[in-house]
Amino acid sequence: MAGSIPRSFIDDLLNRIDIVEIIDARVPLKKKGREYWACCPFHNEKSPSFSVSQNKQFYHCFGCQQHGNAISFLMDYDHMEFVEAIETLAQHIGVEVPYEKGRHQAYSRKNTPHSEQLLQTLQQCSDFFMQQLRDNQTAIDYLKQRGISGQTSQIFGIGYAPAGWNNLQGDVKLLVESGMMIENDQGKTYDRFRHRLMFPIRDRRGRTIAFGGRIINPEDNPKYLNSPESPVFHKGEEIYGLFELKQANSRIEQVFITEGYMDVVALAEHGVTTAVATLGTAINAGQIEKLFRLSKNLVFCFDADQAGRKAAWRALENSLGALKEGRIARFLFLPDGHDPDTFIKQFGRDAFIDQAAQATTLSKFLFDELLAQGEISSPEGRAQFLDKLRPYFNQIPLQSLKDQILRDVEKRLSVELDTRLLQVIGGNVMHEAQRSVIPEQHWTPARLAINLLLQRPSLATHAGNLEELAETDVPGVDLLLQILDRIHEEPDISPQNLLSRFSGHQNEAHLYKIAAMTPLMKDEEQEIQPMFEDAIKRLRPHYTRSRFRKLQQKLLAGQPLQEQELTEYRQLLRRDEK
Repeated sequence: MAGSIPRSFIDDLLNRIDIVEIIDARVPLKKKGREYWACCPFHNEKSPSFSVSQNKQFYHCFGCQQHGNAISFLMDYDHMEFVEAIETLAQHIGVEVPYEKGRHQAYSRKNTPHSEQLLQTLQQCSDFFMQQLRDNQTAIDYLKQRGISGQTSQIFGIGYAPAGWNNLQGDVKLLVESGMMIENDQGKTYDRFRHRLMFPIRDRRGRTIAFGGRIINPEDNPKYLNSPESPVFHKGEEIYGLFELKQANSRIEQVFITEGYMDVVALAEHGVTTAVATLGTAINAGQIEKLFRLSKNLVFCFDADQAGRKAAWRALENSLGALKEGRIARFLFLPDGHDPDTFIKQFGRDAFIDQAAQATTLSKFLFDELLAQGEISSPEGRAQFLDKLRPYFNQIPLQSLKDQILRDVEKRLSVELDTRLLQVIGGNVMHEAQRSVIPEQHWTPARLAINLLLQRPSLATHAGNLEELAETDVPGVDLLLQILDRIHEEPDISPQNLLSRFSGHQNEAHLYKIAAMTPLMKDEEQEIQPMFEDAIKRLRPHYTRSRFRKLQQKLLAGQPLQEQELTEYRQLLRRDEK
């Protein structure tokens, strides 16, 4: 949805918002030195490691590495969608969000006058079904047999669609368009849902946009019947129970993804209020990304039968691209014959939580499934395994997870992955310079230059031409050059907007960690520019040494130097002798 709101408006909004004010209203902050601190709201800790910078307008936790600006904080803490966070901040400072003409249909389709009529019709149906449930003892008894209390039924808005063909009242055209009635070839209409428990599907604002109907009579078919697509309902974008989950939890440790509405309701009845369900289709990448924004820990709960494992495999395939820093996807296969609904009723909440703690990790599930498809005792079998693994491996964006998977491959196949094998699987040959982690308190010239630029982007005018440094292998130089390029493209960019330009970048977390640190300065106004210029000055000799080594290696390899290269080599040699 970012494309539906002008980037210039988002930049201006971030420049006008005081992130300390936004966060302090939700998490009390205490000022210590230049920054504000609190115990992190995103993980359990006793000593404050959550830092908020008023100068740079961002937050960073030194414990769990959670970071971002005012928009991402509302998304992570208040579980808002991107557009909702923008609207909240805009309302906070009293401005209106300008939407471009081509704004995202997923947002606009529910905000037209006609869509409002459809939503009103669906809400009237929901009210009708809830009233019918109160008046129908058969439906009430069925819920009691399933262990669902009246309170839980009310939270989820469960209702009952009575038997018969024409119970719904209202505008027939709207009832047909919303999917609540069916019109046959002769133009006659009848109710879509009959003698079923009704589960309203709600959007992020709690508006009823569709229904799922479950049979009461076991002889009826199908077991679940869902509303068709409509102008206000698109299955691929919605998740059952998401609204109720947000209402019940201010902090979400993990989210359970189940296959049925009754699973969600039964888990909530027993105190597990962080479960959701798919809408009769395989969960897609967009839905998984939405859930990862709620919690970094997803647990897919599927039946242990063939259909359940197939659904789990589809979930694995659609999760790979979302495995960014800190995110974990696991797979819970309950004992044969059980789904979350039946298991928690028989064994209770604690037993279910214990099962979840033992859920299979994504990498183990991936390995187990691929290993089951063939043997690995022969060179041919191992090669086939690597061929099968490669397309999944290459989808993972998180390098640390890929490195761990490579180590696991070596262990399971009892081989050492040399350069050629790494190329077969699609991995990167890691150089020591890439592996190194700069000590937290060690200010290398590149790290210091990056930190100072993130504090004051205008310092880029004092950097001079650093393109020659691209030829060196100094850690951090490539990132420094990317930052300088961004500032040169937008000379007046603010610190918070500069950081936002690296959202989703492979070094995003590393940048926030650097930006959250403060080099010692007695007088920032007087010292920051000389400090930056000195850091750049100390980087330049790296190019000289790198260039000298390349020319020397060329000579040792018996390759003649061009006249210009020879002159350069002699100059560098004399400089080195001095």
